[in-house]
Amino acid sequence: MNTAQLRTMPLIGPAAAILDAARQLHSDRDRFALLLEGDPGIGKTHLSDQLAAEISGSPFAVEQINGQSLGIELVRQWRAAAGYGNLFSSFSVKRIDELDQASSQSMAELLTYLDYLPPGTFVIATTNEYGRLRAMCKGRLETRFIRFRVDAPSVEEVSSMLVQRFKLPIATARTIARGAVPDGCLQSVGCNVRAAINDAIGYNAARKAMNSHRKAVAA
Repeated sequence: MNTAQLRTMPLIGPAAAILDAARQLHSDRDRFALLLEGDPGIGKTHLSDQLAAEISGSPFAVEQINGQSLGIELVRQWRAAAGYGNLFSSFSVKRIDELDQASSQSMAELLTYLDYLPPGTFVIATTNEYGRLRAMCKGRLETRFIRFRVDAPSVEEVSSMLVQRFKLPIATARTIARGAVPDGCLQSVGCNVRAAINDAIGYNAARKAMNSHRKAVAA
């Protein structure tokens, strides 16, 4: 599932609660750096995209990159352009996925940038490996970012979403949701939402193809 399709999906479980908390943070502050950490596939990117869209009001005021592309020169460009604002919005949002993939030099430059974050600028970053990122920053991470831990939604929450969104029978939805629990984990750990959605899409495609085949044979 691509990002455009994912944006049409509802936020469920802990990710929805974190979005509400981030909205409150935005109402209280004119700038911030937010770090969303948690396992892959639980809604961090979807949450980040939705929050960025609400803050900026324009896709042209949001810059999205992967941590691997976060170079020293890019961060310096952000700092140099800070005084000019944005043509499309009163706010500017920097979206960084997989921040733990950035080099130590780029992280150092980013942390310095965050020390002087201008009004109307918001940084929203995600990581699947908070421990690695924290070790890289040697204590500076917590003083620059407000961190939210995003936990996975439950099997029941994902099942309900699959029934509503994909019109699946409840038994099928529960089977798919249980199959999206990470290997070796109990169901109470929660689901990988992306995996469950992709499985639901595949199930519906297979069901549609089978029905078409039956109609062709009957004709």
